[in-house]
Amino acid sequence: MPELQISSTLPLKSGHEIPVLGFGTCQSATCTQSALAALRNSYTHLDTAQIYKNEAETGAAIAQSQIDPSTLFVCSKLWEDMYSRDGALAGVEASLQKLGLPSIDLYLLHTPRPGPLARKEAWLGLQDAVERGLVKSIGVSNWAPKHIEQLMTEQGVYIEPVCNQIELHPWNQQRQLVSYCKAKGIVVVAYSPLTQGRRLNDPTIVSLAQKYGRTPAQIVLRWGLQKGLVVIPKSDREQRIIENKGIFGWEISKEDVEVIDGLDEGQKANLGEWDPYAWD
Repeated sequence: MPELQISSTLPLKSGHEIPVLGFGTCQSATCTQSALAALRNSYTHLDTAQIYKNEAETGAAIAQSQIDPSTLFVCSKLWEDMYSRDGALAGVEASLQKLGLPSIDLYLLHTPRPGPLARKEAWLGLQDAVERGLVKSIGVSNWAPKHIEQLMTEQGVYIEPVCNQIELHPWNQQRQLVSYCKAKGIVVVAYSPLTQGRRLNDPTIVSLAQKYGRTPAQIVLRWGLQKGLVVIPKSDREQRIIENKGIFGWEISKEDVEVIDGLDEGQKANLGEWDPYAWD
């Protein structure tokens, strides 16, 4: 596989590119400080959302970093209470104001839960935001194939989702969903890629970490990269933020990738409430 670097990206169907390593901010206790640490350590991809209630703090980190925002990649997400055409556009505008940015690189519908009509109307609003230059690319999060297929049959829908952000790690690999997305050219972004630290003492992962002279977190994140995913680990500790970017310049053998593949437990290993198949 091509040599990956922290600056490596994957192409999006919109014509833009997404960095393969991002920094997650969900449930961050020190969002501005943590995001600033990530930017200081060469991360260029920040992930936030309306429901995280830290878009302003994320924007503050960008401003304090004094990095040209045009060199960064920022993702945010629309929450369910804004799922209408006008609501989606208003949501984007509110996110822009909080982030202090002229445009957002990627904006997602955060869940499929509000149902087909609400999803369609919100998507039409995101298309409007693209047309106005407020958003560069649009996608979805926690969606199953049936949600995407249904959306694309709706009148007025002409932009396909460029990505699907889902919980994904060695113990819940979402293989059917990943296979579908790859077939459709939809980039899969893995959130909670480190299982919030809960499974990093797995004997297989610990053994591989010792074999490669890496940490368990680095093994798990590197596996994600080699599976063609974008990974967005989160930490409020700068030492961990630095550790999590140490996944470049080496690789896991094909045989050992297959060993990690064997850890899959399916949705029973899901950490959160967002089983994409649970919603109509």
